[in-house]
Amino acid sequence: MVTRRSVLMRMGMLGTTVTGAGCLGMSDGSETPTETDTNEVIAGPNGNPVFDPESIEISVGETVTWRFESDGHNVSARPEDDPKVKIPDGATPFASFEGDNTYELIPKGETYSHTFETAGTYTYVCVPHIAVGMIGDVIVSQ
Repeated sequence: MVTRRSVLMRMGMLGTTVTGAGCLGMSDGSETPTETDTNEVIAGPNGNPVFDPESIEISVGETVTWRFESDGHNVSARPEDDPKVKIPDGATPFASFEGDNTYELIPKGETYSHTFETAGTYTYVCVPHIAVGMIGDVIVSQ
């Protein structure tokens, strides 16, 4: 299983993240560190039609960033885009594209981020690659 740590190590960011984490505090001067890294999902690693990791766990209020490592991908957690998409009751649907342009793609090297405000499991897809199983989950806890 791919962990956030292994992804950060592959990207050469672990040292920066760990070093920076100890230097930041809350704006009120307390010593509680602030969140300095993001929860990242790689879309299309090595040109493969997958999300890596396929499933990620976060808490309400955290943000997930999808980093597109190959061309031809997008992210949709809008149930109207495919029956495989599932979001919790009361959650706001989201997508890396606007309107009905479900085949709008994110260029390689770009990112898309979404902050999760409702607890539950979100099953999202890459619309162009649903048929080959490019599906992921974000599990959001209180």
